[in-house]
Amino acid sequence: MWSWLVYFSCAAVKPVWAMLTAALTTMTPLEVVLFREDYIAFLAVIKILGFQIAPHVANLPRMNPTTEFQTQHVRWSATEAHGTELWVRRLDLAHPLAPGNKAWKLMYHLERAQRQPRPALLTFGGAWSNHLHAAAAIGADAGLRTIGVVRATAQEIEQNPTATLKDCADMGMELFPISRAEYREKDLPFFRAWLRDQFDNPWIVPEGAGDALGVMGCKHLITEADLNNPWDAVIVSAGTGATAAGVLLGLQNSSRLYVGSALKGAQMEQHMEALLERTLYDATWASELMSTAEVWNDAHSGGFGTISSEVKLFIETWEKETSVPLEGVYTAKSLMRLQRHLATRNHLHGKRVLFIHTGGLQGNRSWR
Repeated sequence: MWSWLVYFSCAAVKPVWAMLTAALTTMTPLEVVLFREDYIAFLAVIKILGFQIAPHVANLPRMNPTTEFQTQHVRWSATEAHGTELWVRRLDLAHPLAPGNKAWKLMYHLERAQRQPRPALLTFGGAWSNHLHAAAAIGADAGLRTIGVVRATAQEIEQNPTATLKDCADMGMELFPISRAEYREKDLPFFRAWLRDQFDNPWIVPEGAGDALGVMGCKHLITEADLNNPWDAVIVSAGTGATAAGVLLGLQNSSRLYVGSALKGAQMEQHMEALLERTLYDATWASELMSTAEVWNDAHSGGFGTISSEVKLFIETWEKETSVPLEGVYTAKSLMRLQRHLATRNHLHGKRVLFIHTGGLQGNRSWR
């Protein structure tokens, strides 16, 4: 049963239950118009209890992720030539079904989805989305219903699905195709209300889990050991900016963070600072954290999802030298940018460097 408090200007009220039912699927607090028995309208402010998570999540309790990760020293000629010691945090090995940073980005979303009256998680992505793939895998592992809203046509999904979408379906995810025009409206309140109505009020996760809960989950990618023996520099890729923001929050100003943005034309600094401000509800704190980060907005190598021959050659060369697999959208491009940085400046902030490998290797099937 839902519970609520109604504050109004008139004592004699005959609730309009259909309106209340619709209101329960929206963010709180909210205002609706109700009617007395004589059909005189008045404004009511409804506060929903037990439905939405409180917006301030900076002090969420530390959860124990269901996955572990290893950090290994990697011998790479590009860093060794400059006396830099490179370590790689192998999130690509972290989860048997959903390797990469997604397990952490979805950590709190999974918990919240399980608390729905009818537990379910709905999220968004394209035909080769690592995020959809991970959500399907983690949902299957937890016995949770998952719905994937896909930027594709029904014909594409039915007649020519990508390997990623086949995996999602095999893991039990319900695939719901929408047009590109509809996809651009995915974050609008009316569209989300419609999705809640269509799928029996699932917990809705933004594309890439790029929100405050995603940030807080990625905070746990930094360990006590990282703080007790700080790295001189930490490097991570960014798409929505949530992983980078979470890592920055977890570092607590102990290390310099370098962020390789996979988005062409985006100012990732602004994305990250906005995410931190929404997470912390403290603009000053968010600004202070960003002062310890440097964003490489030119790390996209031609644009998001563009995997050029140069990127493919880099992956081939890197993998032969290090035996660590890379994918072409995020990790390879950030390491290419690191290589250019060292070649032009001959230094990074210190000599002991951690690269966070965010996984995503399943997406290589789009070009390999």
